[in-house]
Amino acid sequence: MNDIEYAPELDRRPHTMLERHLTVGAHTYQITAYGTGEDNVSLTLAGWSPDGQVVSEISGGISPLDLPAVADALTSTLAGLVALRNQGKAGSTGGEKSKRYPNRGSRWSAEDDERLLARFREGTDERTLMEEFGRSRGGIRARLESLGEFEGDGDELLNRLTARPE
Repeated sequence: MNDIEYAPELDRRPHTMLERHLTVGAHTYQITAYGTGEDNVSLTLAGWSPDGQVVSEISGGISPLDLPAVADALTSTLAGLVALRNQGKAGSTGGEKSKRYPNRGSRWSAEDDERLLARFREGTDERTLMEEFGRSRGGIRARLESLGEFEGDGDELLNRLTARPE
């Protein structure tokens, strides 16, 4: 039991704390974010190989008001880096794209968003949407959810996408 009490205005303990662990191939990553609510959110990402060698590391602070914009900027920047890296690999193997989903990781344009919503609302099945947009099942579902087509845990979206006749 902790007997220490803080006046609310003096309480600097983290009010928000998120921690994620991820394994990609042989590497393990840990992402930690925490903040008091008013101050910058502290963000740390560290990744290491099976022998304990650090392979990735970034850290810094983000204003709570800037979180949506910074999240978008990081997402698009990292997706762009992945796309550039994969283009370099494709160029060295004869120029063919080795990806099953050629638009994976690419930004969605406003036109793509409109067309995706229209096609989904028309009743287009999941497989057709995946082929038409060059995106994975998860990419299609995530975009429909982010466009506000469904709220909550996504079960309704999953049921609508998979219940359609092929």
